[in-house]
Amino acid sequence: MNIISLIFLILPLKIIISTDINKSNNGIHIKIYDNIAEITRSISPYTDLPMIFSQQEWYDIRSDSFRLVGDCIHIHAQIISFNRTSLNGQNILIKRNINNDTYTEGIMIDETRNLIQDLVDNTFYVITNDRIRYLSIPPIRNYTVDFILDSYTNEQLYIRYLQNNIKWKVHYDLLLENNDTYSVLQAYAAVRNNGDTSLIIDFAELISGDVNIQSTTNDGSSSGGGNPVYAGFADANSQQSESTPMMDFAAPTISQAEELVGVYLFRINETFILDPRSTFILPMFRPKIHIERYGSIEKYFFSNDNHGNAQRAYRLRVEDHFLPAGKVFVRESDRLVGEISWSDIGANQTNEFELGRDPDLQFIEYVQLDSRRNISSGNSFHLILSTYTIDLHLINNKQRSVTFEYRLKFSSQDHLTLKYNATNSSIEMDGASLTGIFELNANNEQQIKFTFETQ
Repeated sequence: MNIISLIFLILPLKIIISTDINKSNNGIHIKIYDNIAEITRSISPYTDLPMIFSQQEWYDIRSDSFRLVGDCIHIHAQIISFNRTSLNGQNILIKRNINNDTYTEGIMIDETRNLIQDLVDNTFYVITNDRIRYLSIPPIRNYTVDFILDSYTNEQLYIRYLQNNIKWKVHYDLLLENNDTYSVLQAYAAVRNNGDTSLIIDFAELISGDVNIQSTTNDGSSSGGGNPVYAGFADANSQQSESTPMMDFAAPTISQAEELVGVYLFRINETFILDPRSTFILPMFRPKIHIERYGSIEKYFFSNDNHGNAQRAYRLRVEDHFLPAGKVFVRESDRLVGEISWSDIGANQTNEFELGRDPDLQFIEYVQLDSRRNISSGNSFHLILSTYTIDLHLINNKQRSVTFEYRLKFSSQDHLTLKYNATNSSIEMDGASLTGIFELNANNEQQIKFTFETQ
């Protein structure tokens, strides 16, 4: 027997109470991050301490995160212990021969290895679990959390801890139309419960931004993805779908983002149920967007002729809205044309992304070496500078006008010089790049010629 007794002290009164935490899943407040959640429960020191967690529940909890919160308490100690009853020394029944269903008496010597004593011939050996039958219910391993404290009032106390099988992330639908006035960005919050317990949540905050909180080793992802639960609908495969149907609650709504010292939070003020092994998906914001489409040519300089296709590129800006990191489905005229991911994007910040090559937008570079010259650096090291002329052809085979954005990159801007620009100064230097923006009408071709010197 290996049971640790814990004492809860409040003034002269001594209380020893054991209550399963699974019986108090109502009324929780939760702050959910992208890899972990902080749960806050109201507790009574008379009925809820010590708190008891099963081994599986404990596997998803950060044991160093427990905090008891109250204005009028003085905590003397916090005790976390592993409680279990050992099978060692207990009588069991064993199948001595795997080809015979006869069971005989034995004694468990070491349950960690299934080392048993066979009472028939008084020998010792290790067997598999399927060859053991128990004469009593096997012990349940659990963990307890208790506090030794002084309390001076009857105020409500709260327990906080981190649990890594609850998390959230953002999904987006970027719905684009030919008339950009009707283009829409719709955000969704996907709240995931990888645990085996249904949670009734009275209040939640979804927190986004560059927040670094270490999760425990197992994030529950190996347990399977589960079925998503959309707002107002129960997961048919959920263990709790019959006893706690989702339709008992109105679908909650998510507030607008609130900035807090560089991170953002979204509140859910209505009660909702987070079923086990499920994903609860709620619509978030639907901001006004500014979208720009163009053909992007971005490449490093090579001294030989080149040709290829421009990328289908987009430039997105959202006014007055922080966009949390997430995955994005991009649709054009209700057709899925690509999927991307972006990191956190601030309000009014421009985000550029590409979806793939466009076969109708082509470029050809004819590269000519004009001259070479040697120069000497301060340490008598000689450099060779080369002068090149590029004859760039841009081709638009579409039935509409298109903007091309051209960027020719170099490994360094040292000794990079734009010497001649034959097309109305359309090529400019930008650090270690030569860039240009060109508008091409439908079924049109444009020629750009420029000369530069580089190392």
